[in-house]
Amino acid sequence: MTSDLVLLAVGVALLVKGGDLFVSSAVRIAGFLQLPNVVIGSTLVSLATTTPEMVVAIVAATRGNADLALGNSVGSTICNIGLILGLSATLRPIYLHPKSLRTAVLTMVGLGGALVLLTLDLSLERGEGVLLILAGVGYFAYDFMAAAREPKPVEIAEAKAITQEMTRPAAWLATRAGTATQFTFAAGLVILSSRIVVDSAVGLAAAWGVPPLVIGLTVVALATSLPELATAVSSARRGVSDLSVGNIVGANIANLSLIVGAAAAIAPVTVDKVTQRFDFPAMLVLMAALGWSLWTRSRLSRLEGGVLLFAYAGYIGMVLVLVLSGSRPDLS
Repeated sequence: MTSDLVLLAVGVALLVKGGDLFVSSAVRIAGFLQLPNVVIGSTLVSLATTTPEMVVAIVAATRGNADLALGNSVGSTICNIGLILGLSATLRPIYLHPKSLRTAVLTMVGLGGALVLLTLDLSLERGEGVLLILAGVGYFAYDFMAAAREPKPVEIAEAKAITQEMTRPAAWLATRAGTATQFTFAAGLVILSSRIVVDSAVGLAAAWGVPPLVIGLTVVALATSLPELATAVSSARRGVSDLSVGNIVGANIANLSLIVGAAAAIAPVTVDKVTQRFDFPAMLVLMAALGWSLWTRSRLSRLEGGVLLFAYAGYIGMVLVLVLSGSRPDLS
């Protein structure tokens, strides 16, 4: 067990660094391709920051642990809203442009509801995974075209701020050759570290007597959400927190469609009753709380951020209680 803990810590550290290098190089490549800043900020950053989740999901599914991939995606969605947005709003109120986020929020909530309905039989089959992938591709294609066609001045300013924050490399790395090298190295690092994380997480789950899904919901989910946390902190520091909300919502959409779908398309996912009766409702409640705030108000206050943080802490506490009480594997 000690070796698994050490490997998990090493894997997480490498995954975080690899994700950071991957995101910054991907943003620079988009700049070389002359994509509009608003497209980079609203679409590419969301997709790039979910790279660790995607690779972990694929590695886990190919190694026969697709349930860990589901736990990672659901846990990351909960972490993104409860911990990351909660922490960001607590540090500094987040001022929003609700109209520009409504389509994304409705899509996120719709995908969350669809995932719950698709897994009522406690499984997610390959065909259902493909449907989720198609839904995700359709949304991001729409988002890409909408942002490119009708960029709004405020969105352009926010996108420029965040992309400038994420692209401060050394002189050689700023070149095309340096960026390509960094991108390739980062991709390899993410893949390698994801394998370490998956193997050590499965080992810990066996040693602790809990399903791998639980490790995915907690430890792995927090680790793979760190790129979103870095983006949120950068956005808050530069006074463009609205873009971090867009990134979080976009990352959640990717988690619930592309990532869960990819895992299920590789290998059918088994869902336990606790996930169905506890984790899914927790995810939907946090989504609804965020959706309500975005729909009715123009900001997330410090108080609301504190509530989200408290809700996330309560969720993690309940997960631990269920594990320690022996109720986690089954609620029947």
